[in-house]
Amino acid sequence: MCGFVGFLVPGGTDGAAASSLVAAMRDRLEHRGPDDAGAWVDAEAGIAFGFRRLSIIDLSPAGHQPMASACGRFMVMMNGEIYNFADIRAELETARGGHAWRGHSDTEVLVEAIAEWGVEAAVARANGMFALAVWDRRERALWLGRDRIGKKPLYYGWAGDAFLFGSELKALAPHPQFDRRISPAAFSDFMQLGYTLGRRTIFAAMARLPHGHLLRLGAQDAAARRTPEPRPYWDLRAVALAGLEAQAAGRAASVEEFESLLRDATERRMVADVPVGAFLSGGIDSSLVTAIMAAIAPGQVRSFSIGFDVPGWDEARFARPIAAHLRTRHEELYLGKADILAAARDIPRIFDEPFADDSAIPTTLLCRMARRHVTVALSGDGGDEFFAGYAPRYAGALRLLGWAGAVPGPLRALGAGLADRLAPLAGGMGGNRQARRMRLLGRLLAAGGAEGFNAALMSPMLDPGALLAGHDAGPHPLEDPAWHLGRSGPLDRMTFMDQVTWLIDDILAKVDRASMSTSLEVRCPLLDYRIMELSWRFPAAAKLRDGVGKLPLREVLYRHVPRPLVDRPKQGFGAPVEAWLLDELRDWAEALMSREALGRHGLLDVAACRRLWESYAHQGRGWDKAIWNLLMFQAWHEATEAARPAAMRLAA
Repeated sequence: MCGFVGFLVPGGTDGAAASSLVAAMRDRLEHRGPDDAGAWVDAEAGIAFGFRRLSIIDLSPAGHQPMASACGRFMVMMNGEIYNFADIRAELETARGGHAWRGHSDTEVLVEAIAEWGVEAAVARANGMFALAVWDRRERALWLGRDRIGKKPLYYGWAGDAFLFGSELKALAPHPQFDRRISPAAFSDFMQLGYTLGRRTIFAAMARLPHGHLLRLGAQDAAARRTPEPRPYWDLRAVALAGLEAQAAGRAASVEEFESLLRDATERRMVADVPVGAFLSGGIDSSLVTAIMAAIAPGQVRSFSIGFDVPGWDEARFARPIAAHLRTRHEELYLGKADILAAARDIPRIFDEPFADDSAIPTTLLCRMARRHVTVALSGDGGDEFFAGYAPRYAGALRLLGWAGAVPGPLRALGAGLADRLAPLAGGMGGNRQARRMRLLGRLLAAGGAEGFNAALMSPMLDPGALLAGHDAGPHPLEDPAWHLGRSGPLDRMTFMDQVTWLIDDILAKVDRASMSTSLEVRCPLLDYRIMELSWRFPAAAKLRDGVGKLPLREVLYRHVPRPLVDRPKQGFGAPVEAWLLDELRDWAEALMSREALGRHGLLDVAACRRLWESYAHQGRGWDKAIWNLLMFQAWHEATEAARPAAMRLAA
């Protein structure tokens, strides 16, 4: 687990200046890699690589990056882990009739696989979480790649005459030509979802490489300052459709297949030359992963959980008896006022973009606690999205969709219009629960389908244009057909949408930034691509039944943990920000939502935002998650302006 950054200046650059600049950019990623730093520059080609290393496998200098292939043609940087590197290594040795290895790192295996089979074939063999940059010296071509589900981030874009790429936007910002103009489309996405979606980033000139894609920037494209389209090497939609076809052909998945794959995926993720532990919330996913670890590990597993002294929000009390049953060495942390305030202030610095998932606060603090004891932690992420874990939302949506489907079209249209007209009377701007419920009813009647209703359910605010200065929010980002499966039943369509949007750009982004901010590697067995593919061979009814989701996971978990310890209503890993904003975070929020602060950038309707905040903070009514979106944008903008780097110049 590491971080990298680089740039390409077509036509060449000054070597000394490039080395100085890439080192400054690289060291903005020290949190991702505190153990080692490396840089490599080819001034004639105009390429510069910078790398920070968190040593997990092969702690020796043989794991140093950037790393050249033995033949000298390829230079590679990789952030992440290849879990099947031993298998690829054996295949390479067979293909070459043996090989003299410098060390035993997965990066060395990857670079030699690239030298042997090419970038595309090597990446297709890799089972892992990774982002990579490869420079082909012979063809003077730059390759960028990202793992199948997008666990590891990778950003890129042109800054004047330089093509920038790196693990985090903060590492690109020191470049003197970095363009800080905000993307209106990304800002609109954020206001409606609480995160930026797909390729868009908050900066108009920068893009996010899609998951499961490779981008090749050849010499001709670079000379023309042209960015080629990324190409997929793995496609989740194709996986989903293949799984549905397998079900229709009588090849549905079994719980036994799932358990076997999960055991293998977990065992592979326990391979490390540093201490490994587990996050344990007491929910189905984390309990299952911890139970499998405890069954495999030769010694006692370390587990970690976090709690709140707020009624209805404390999950630590559920984790405690499970840890006792599994005999883990368990640690828990209850958050105090100072912890909460410090974490809230840190979120903009950690995430680079405005990010409004309130669970980022406990996730960050959980990672900080775990890092005091381990360097790697296993997590249960992915279980909800691939096995219908959001049961209350899905079951409720299915009931309402069935009801709406029975209403004739003209009556639906009439009802949708009436609901929209009544919503302002219920609270104004979707600013309280009654207004939100009325608007959701209108969206359901108007959309009439799973995707439209799910999009409305996943939106913190249904009328964000009311808070923007001088323009509306535009079309809802989840209305894009790119996020729609296009066929099958409503549960499949909703889970697919959650997988390609919420999971990748919210959940996985949150876990990566929170963990790497404290130099902790988080690995997720349930996101092994073989398990993702298998999940689509389970019929919808085998995942969710009678309002209970994740049925295959539950069946395996019951073999390790007594049912009474884990059978309880679904509780998400969130934070009680609604309560905190009236107490611990009140002064911090008031400063960010002052008229002066709201008016600094000209993007928000100051009066409307102020009314929304005052209704809640001073009158005790009208809580809306849009308030948290606004606070996170305000905090991000303030932190970004304060962190503008001193001017640096790169001689061409």
